[in-house]
Amino acid sequence: MNTSKLFGILMVSSLLWTLPLTGIGQVSEGDPAPDFIHQSLEGVRYQLSELEGKVVYIFFFGARCPHCEANGPATEKAIYQRFKGDTNFVALGLDTWNESSSSVESFRETTGITYPLLLNAEQTLVNYYGNSFSYDRSVVVDQEGKVAYKGTEYVDKDTTEVKQTISDLLETSTSIDDKSEQPFQVELHGNYPNPFNPTTTIRYDLNSPGKVTLKVFTVLGQPVATLVDDFKSAGTHSVTFDATNLSSGIYLYQLQTDDFKKTRKMIMTK
Repeated sequence: MNTSKLFGILMVSSLLWTLPLTGIGQVSEGDPAPDFIHQSLEGVRYQLSELEGKVVYIFFFGARCPHCEANGPATEKAIYQRFKGDTNFVALGLDTWNESSSSVESFRETTGITYPLLLNAEQTLVNYYGNSFSYDRSVVVDQEGKVAYKGTEYVDKDTTEVKQTISDLLETSTSIDDKSEQPFQVELHGNYPNPFNPTTTIRYDLNSPGKVTLKVFTVLGQPVATLVDDFKSAGTHSVTFDATNLSSGIYLYQLQTDDFKKTRKMIMTK
């Protein structure tokens, strides 16, 4: 057998070894999150679709994975402890190594994680990442059941991005049905959804009537759109931004009144 043919066989063998046997599909941010049903260590059944209306944080881990054990505490301290008091937030850990209950229990004791740890989730990892080896990752699912954040690094590396995503989503879930309550201050909230394609909603509060401008810029400061340039009454307002004609990327939106100015970031994906 010549050298080139042998090399080709080795390359194909290597590729087949790395491909998951259960499928190669995966989802991106903004896509509907694949549903799943798993039982926790305590025998409680969790189904993602039944958590619609809540922000769901998912930690994909391997019960006997050393770096998962080392990084797991970050999910408890930096993320779960930060948001656990909000009734619109749920955190779940999914064991993608399909280890025994005793191994997952040992993982919980080692990491100090107090949120539910679910069993036998290898296929769910494949559904999200297209393989069975991208564990030690964070995923955030929004209130509509879409993937709002999909981590590409170990969970201790992207806690800032995860916390910002969850914070923005929980801000937008705050009830604004009671129009009799006037906001105490001017505020620009995180857009929802974020990332988005092609539309997103921006909400802002005014504690008194006044002239308002709400504009969108590129990260270089180039104006993209003026969404509001008018006199507005006190209360909570929302406006839809349509980025159909724009390219994917990061954009800034800025709210300005006579005595207030704030800028926030949003991500357009196509």
